[in-house]
Amino acid sequence: MKLAGKTDVGLVRQDNQDDYRAGQLPGDAAWALVCDGMGGARGGREASQSACDVIERCFQEHYNKCLPGEEELFLKRTLVSANRFVFQKSIREESLAGMGTTAVCALVRSGKAYLCHAGDSRAYLFRDGSLAQLTHDHSYVQELVDCGTITVEEAEHHPQKNIITRALGVDYRLDPEFTSVAVHPGDILLLCSDGLTNAVPRPQLEQLLCTGSFYDLPDLLIRAANENGGKDNITALLLGVEPLEVHHG
Repeated sequence: MKLAGKTDVGLVRQDNQDDYRAGQLPGDAAWALVCDGMGGARGGREASQSACDVIERCFQEHYNKCLPGEEELFLKRTLVSANRFVFQKSIREESLAGMGTTAVCALVRSGKAYLCHAGDSRAYLFRDGSLAQLTHDHSYVQELVDCGTITVEEAEHHPQKNIITRALGVDYRLDPEFTSVAVHPGDILLLCSDGLTNAVPRPQLEQLLCTGSFYDLPDLLIRAANENGGKDNITALLLGVEPLEVHHG
């Protein structure tokens, strides 16, 4: 597995409320996470960093007990733990009241990507020059699209695009969404905050992912978002699926 990520404040915001983490795991597996905080500068930053800290600790301390077939349970428990931590912190500290964060988390092992998310940070699969969205936004505008009130094109520029319907830390309960997909050598998983997807249209993302070396891609994507206006914090985290190396003795 290859990992490459970058986060950037963008051209307009004073603070970067995005955060991300990633790591290699035993058995040629890997995990990746992007969080996009909300609730004022301090609250948003605190929420995303706290959620990342909790989720990273869950992988460090509990992943070794995640047996095949238990990926959904493990990832959901991990996000629920982060939700509880952020929610309790927002209740204890008045200045952090109402904070929350999106989260999109991936675990890749044994030829599959397992994804768990809440909010509108997304996961995509890039294969053979084509980008497919794997996650479903938890947002007011996505609900309007789902029930046929507005089109996908209208959703792109809707004034209430920033209203999130599910996030970590805003309620003591959380029902994160889980999905999985088969992955093949040469595939790239892209996890990102909406600062990237709102600024860079899909055809441009596909074009950029075809250029440059793997480890240059986060820089290329963030530069494109800033060149297109950079109105929000931008985070791009990529996980490259590599062929297993066979060593002959």
